Amino acid sequence: MDAEALQQALQRQRRAFERDGPPDASTRIERLDRLAAMVLAHAHEIVSALSLDFGTRSAHATRTGDVVGAVAAARYNRDHLREWMQPVPVPLPAPMEQAGARAQVRYQPLGVIGAIVPWNGPVLMGVLAAAGAFAAGNRLMLKVPEGTPHTSALIERMFCASFSPEEVVVVQGDAAVGAAFSRQLFDHLLFTGSAATARHVALAAAQNLVPVTLELGGRNPVIVGRSADLALTSARLVTGKMASAGQVCVSPDYVLVPRGSEQALVDAMAAQAARLYPTLLDNDDCTSIASDAHYTRLRQLLDDARHKGARVLEVNPAHEPLTGHPQRKFPLCLFMDVTPDMRVWQEETFGPLLSVQPYDSLQEALTVIAAQPQPLSAYYFGHDAYEIEQVIERVAAGNMVVNDVRCQLFFEQLPFGGVGASGSGRYRGHEGFKTFSNAKTIVHQMQADAALAAQRPPFSHAARAAVLAQVEALRTEFTFKPSPNGDTP
Repeated sequence: MDAEALQQALQRQRRAFERDGPPDASTRIERLDRLAAMVLAHAHEIVSALSLDFGTRSAHATRTGDVVGAVAAARYNRDHLREWMQPVPVPLPAPMEQAGARAQVRYQPLGVIGAIVPWNGPVLMGVLAAAGAFAAGNRLMLKVPEGTPHTSALIERMFCASFSPEEVVVVQGDAAVGAAFSRQLFDHLLFTGSAATARHVALAAAQNLVPVTLELGGRNPVIVGRSADLALTSARLVTGKMASAGQVCVSPDYVLVPRGSEQALVDAMAAQAARLYPTLLDNDDCTSIASDAHYTRLRQLLDDARHKGARVLEVNPAHEPLTGHPQRKFPLCLFMDVTPDMRVWQEETFGPLLSVQPYDSLQEALTVIAAQPQPLSAYYFGHDAYEIEQVIERVAAGNMVVNDVRCQLFFEQLPFGGVGASGSGRYRGHEGFKTFSNAKTIVHQMQADAALAAQRPPFSHAARAAVLAQVEALRTEFTFKPSPNGDTP
């Protein structure tokens, strides 16, 4: 679509929204049921399309994540939206309530939601956007990625067969179409992708004062505590890191481990990877790197680190000829002796590259993380209650997991999003419902007018005296204390 066609599609949805008004719970539930049925009806095609686009994508991972996960999101929203739609009472001061005043918040649909979803999970992310938009009573325009042409075409066919263009419009196209999409007058815009693209999206949306939710990425850290079980830690790290070949926004990028334990952890992770993936080529459980350009970038990160002195362990148990192979399989690469000038330390890897760095104290590990832009996710392994609390309190991240990685994605109950450089806003589940709704405050004023009349001019001597007495009472509660380096007014 060009800009004019995008605008026409948006206007069509907005006219339908204004004509029909906010949908009731039954309508929303029917749309969510249709969404889940749509995914299940095309489950086999989803597996095939994603595998075609990636080269190889684990069919098991697609079924569990993109099919079952998408249906679970639709069902969770469906099962809770009647509760979420109820007005929420807000207590007012007791004297006002006793006189008949009351207040509430009602969540009303915004109108038309725009969503831009990424190449690494277009089906799941598209359904998550649709589930949140439908639960909140909105229409949806969905921009699918050009990097997954087979899957994006399938998504368009799926939605066209199950929803009218007044309910959902799927938009395909390149970066120019994406830029035009970002400039549309949506009621809310959800973007999932890179920070570099997010800057352009947020700037374009700001021209129309369109609120945005940005779900980005970042270099996700892992702290391994001295109390951690290295066998358990290595199993869970490798499982999470190799899922979708590390092409997941919450995948860990670097591990901070107590000095003296780094080699033991690397050896344990290498052994785990060899057990999980004894071969890589022709292994349907091993996902390919999604494009030649991304594969080349990962090779450049690897070569740059080696050239600058890093020790790299490539876990290729069968010694297969992977470099340059058309399947684009990439082994788990474990980096040691990484220095700040290496690209693998500067960039989000978004692949099966994992740096392992020693630390001498928890404070040192926290300082290392604090020196980086805020990550989307952070992880801690261990059972030391003090350390757990310190990491939770002091690491600024959008989400955190203790004793695992990546599992936060599996729960619709959890708000999801980043902080600072890793994004802004929250969605999924109840948070998605609230994000895509207008939280309208409603106050019913008390009928008795005597108290309100006293607040209108001309003010009586008694009214003025009452306010002055209130100010003096507040002064006794809040005593002014100048800061040590400040001036007293």
